[in-house]
Amino acid sequence: MNDLFAGFKTVFSGEYPHLLLSGLGLTLGVSLCALLVSVVFGTLLGLARVFRLPLLGRLGNAYVEVVRGIPLIVLLSVIYYGLPALGLTLDGFPAAVLALGLYSAAYTSEIVRGGLNSVPVGQIEAARSLGLTRAQAVRCVVLPQAWRVALPALGNEFVSLILGSSLASAVTLQELFSQGRYITNATYRQFEVYAVLAAVYFMLTFVLTRVVRWLERRVSQGQTLPERRVL
Repeated sequence: MNDLFAGFKTVFSGEYPHLLLSGLGLTLGVSLCALLVSVVFGTLLGLARVFRLPLLGRLGNAYVEVVRGIPLIVLLSVIYYGLPALGLTLDGFPAAVLALGLYSAAYTSEIVRGGLNSVPVGQIEAARSLGLTRAQAVRCVVLPQAWRVALPALGNEFVSLILGSSLASAVTLQELFSQGRYITNATYRQFEVYAVLAAVYFMLTFVLTRVVRWLERRVSQGQTLPERRVL
């Protein structure tokens, strides 16, 4: 037991806490940037698939099927190690953001699609009768309701992004997990280091889950949607 306490003391001594904090900051930065890519691209994919745009809808379906069948680590490797063969070289941070964002967008599009399909049938017609164009009706009437329905699932997707960011060490990014491995190699304290990493990841996801649940309660107070599906 004394050896275990000494191990944890070692992990929290010297430069190691600073390394963990810098890795945590990088993990959050990559996850937030990837979430932005995922939400924007995933929303466009979801709209194209729900409204069955002639070419974009089919391309969106193909994209979702392909990306969901590829492991994230493979997509990371293709973007970081494979693209230079085509003349496009990315540093670790943009490569990780792009890979995580594109991978998550396939799942976000499914979330958005479900949210759009939950909007009652008369919403677009009512908006059009007030003089809005179809695009304005979608942007101002349909999407806000769809986002409200999709919020819990989007929160879960952000949790998945944070956990998936641990694979960014494969593209030389010194995020939280990568810093943990460095400390492990320097101290030979595998159990203590990985226990600390597990606790940090748990706290991140725990806090985020509570925030999402609070937001869900806030936006859904006094609001209900009919079960009839429309889009």
